Amino acid sequence: MNRFGKRRAVVATATAAAVAAGVGIAFAVMPGGGSGRQDAAVSFAGSLAGANEVPAADGKAVGDRDGRALAFLRVQGDEVAFAFTFGGIATPTAAHLHRGGRGENGDVRIPFFAKKLPDGRSSATGTVKVTDRKLLDALRTGPDGFYFNLHTGEFPGGAVRGQAHRLSGPLDVKTAVKSVQASVVEGRQVYACTRQDGGGFAFAQEGVSATLGGNIAHSFVRPGGDPQWIAPDRSAVTGKVVTKTPNGDGNIPELVLRATPVGARTGVLASTAEILRLNTRGGVAPAGPCDPQRQPKAAVPYRADYVFIAR
Repeated sequence: MNRFGKRRAVVATATAAAVAAGVGIAFAVMPGGGSGRQDAAVSFAGSLAGANEVPAADGKAVGDRDGRALAFLRVQGDEVAFAFTFGGIATPTAAHLHRGGRGENGDVRIPFFAKKLPDGRSSATGTVKVTDRKLLDALRTGPDGFYFNLHTGEFPGGAVRGQAHRLSGPLDVKTAVKSVQASVVEGRQVYACTRQDGGGFAFAQEGVSATLGGNIAHSFVRPGGDPQWIAPDRSAVTGKVVTKTPNGDGNIPELVLRATPVGARTGVLASTAEILRLNTRGGVAPAGPCDPQRQPKAAVPYRADYVFIAR
């Protein structure tokens, strides 16, 4: 666990009231100045995994390989509403938002809770008041420079971690806990050898063929068209890319997509308003020119986590 920033004073009170399947918590973070302005609501989400943890300088254990979690934030004025859902980890003892990019550790910037939750919980919701205007502005404009971290007794340095991603619209964190995460079980990004405007041929995205957890099928509506996801219960969504975030050499970018329901009115995906493609590995198109006669298509294996945001 990293140190709090210098001159940061934290006043915290925790309530014992349960909220849905989680715990209601209220804090105030007051680093010595702020504003009571009421900005438009901005929301963020993150997919947390043990593999994202970075070894800590203090030697504390990090990275629960069995653990997964989702994190949600809604920021409006100086109020930050949060929600976490988690599984495969021991009961969390603390949750924070840290300042830091991928692969680097950083100081805690917003503490969400600092005491162990009651055993048996699988989610937690609450609100913190943050009067550090510059901090919230930095989060709004550069969310990829912040990450969520859940700590447990077994992994005090951090059990699961994930970068923050700004969503295209506001959300209700209490509804967001109903969101679904599904990882790629088997998947390939499909590229076609395509004539380029400047001459010659190169591989360009044609589609995707993937099966996600829960037997959700992922493909394109048509070659080069919009992506779609279809659940076994016939609920389905299509997506339009809102933002792309690079995720290192050799990995396809992470995406935020605006969702449109196109299937059954009830079911796993029916309430999806937004889709995130996170924690990507592989899937990048072959580099250089291609020959449409010798290799008209290329199917490149990939892995990713998809988060279907309920709103």
